[in-house]
Amino acid sequence: MGEKENKFMKTVYVYDDDQATIICDKCGFWKNIDTINFKNTKKRVKAKCKCGEVFQFTIEFRKNYRKNVRLSGEYIIKGKGEKGEILVKDISMRGIRFETVKPHKISTNDTLEVKFKLDNKKKSEISKKYKVIRVQDRIVAANYSEPYFYDKDLGFYFRI
Repeated sequence: MGEKENKFMKTVYVYDDDQATIICDKCGFWKNIDTINFKNTKKRVKAKCKCGEVFQFTIEFRKNYRKNVRLSGEYIIKGKGEKGEILVKDISMRGIRFETVKPHKISTNDTLEVKFKLDNKKKSEISKKYKVIRVQDRIVAANYSEPYFYDKDLGFYFRI
């Protein structure tokens, strides 16, 4: 009989030194791996543990967990005054990706004031300044532009 593979794909996060830790679900054996050869790829990696368990995982180079959402909000382009409605697609502690409801004049390196409400019990309002890193049609990706500090509402939201 052949080796049985896990049906659930794990994600392995990379540390600052390009190392990641993989852990066998069957026996708990762990091993640090060098991920430098996997940068800029979206490959699935297959591993075989010393206990014989075969499993697959993907390698994630992001520094922060990103949560897929559907949250309505609004933006204002600092210095241009343009504003509009958005649908937030995903968020992390340091970034955001959203789609504008209408065509816009947002450009890379623009600073945006973005406001939206979380879909938690408190309906927490998030209001942050972001620097645009990528624009593709009505999809905008941006990073938090002010010095990083822990946002309690977002921190708890990611635990849900």
